[in-house]
Amino acid sequence: MDMNLDLIKSYIRRMTIGAGSAASDPFADITLFDPDIRAMQVAAEAAGDLNWLRLSMDALIADPKGRIGRFVEQGYPYSEAEMVTLFTYAYGKIWPEATISAPGEEARLNFVEMSEAAWAAVKNPDDGDDLF
Repeated sequence: MDMNLDLIKSYIRRMTIGAGSAASDPFADITLFDPDIRAMQVAAEAAGDLNWLRLSMDALIADPKGRIGRFVEQGYPYSEAEMVTLFTYAYGKIWPEATISAPGEEARLNFVEMSEAAWAAVKNPDDGDDLF
């Protein structure tokens, strides 16, 4: 399934270039990311995209190889392993009752650039067959 790359990047950017990333070693105390994670959550909730963010983060945690690095922005030079650590931590903060998919069981998402119309068709399908 195609997922809106720019939309998911916009949410993840709040976390990866926020205040938490300003520390010299942000992973020495990962709780520094808590305000940034909360900002990401609030923005996604307000736009009705929280389930899409969850689905995307789950897919990237379960199958990060060559994909999760696309979400690193300028600033702190996250490694792929750090991104998985950060996403896993954020996932647990936002969805504490949810279980992250095992590798191979995640949604098969293809992160692509989409027009607003194309994203609207995915987010609000005409046939009412909502994914969530």
